[in-house]
Amino acid sequence: MDWQFVVFIAIVLAALGLFLYWQLVVAEGAYLGPRVVALLYDWFAPRYDAVKAFDPAYDAIMLAAPVLIYMRQRKIAAPMVLDVGSGTGRLPAALLAQPNFDGQIVAVDLSPKMLDLAKANLAPYAHRVSFLLHDAQRLPFDDNHFDVVTSLEALEFFANPQLAVREMLRVLKPGGLLMLSNRIGPDLWKLPGRAMPTPKFVAQLAAMGAHQIQPDTWLIDYDLVRALK
Repeated sequence: MDWQFVVFIAIVLAALGLFLYWQLVVAEGAYLGPRVVALLYDWFAPRYDAVKAFDPAYDAIMLAAPVLIYMRQRKIAAPMVLDVGSGTGRLPAALLAQPNFDGQIVAVDLSPKMLDLAKANLAPYAHRVSFLLHDAQRLPFDDNHFDVVTSLEALEFFANPQLAVREMLRVLKPGGLLMLSNRIGPDLWKLPGRAMPTPKFVAQLAAMGAHQIQPDTWLIDYDLVRALK
């Protein structure tokens, strides 16, 4: 066999391997469509919480506290909260563990296995959480329905992140709280069209009509951005 042909095949296979690693590991199927993303998360679901190793105390400060402060300032009793891309229920768990939170939560995700784990994780609060298997870009709720809408570590994996944010704003009440994560860090450049520097993300939210936008440092790969509708 011609050695040049062997080298060519090796280069092609290496390039294919890098492409698949980018698409399936780094981008988590984002460029291959929502069904692929859901399938990958179904496969990864049993290991998700162990890999993430969430810290409940940190989540109480960074995730639950801003919602509680907003509720207190606005004097909102029994708020309705929508968590988009809820995964295994990180945000609902952080909120429901707080004695001052007396609201109801709707957890939306496109991965059945992740929602199954969320149901198990949130079993003690089952009467206060609803679970919905649905696409974030076509939320099945009326306009101005929720007091708070959140989405964590999910936007960059939606087929159209901007459309998903517009949907979240649509179902959020006027003056309601929007809390989103924005992807940053060393892999940002590997997600073209799906992630952007936080200042650009803030400007995009402002162009959609959000105001009082406040970005905060959160995780090594994410900033946390809060805004009002």
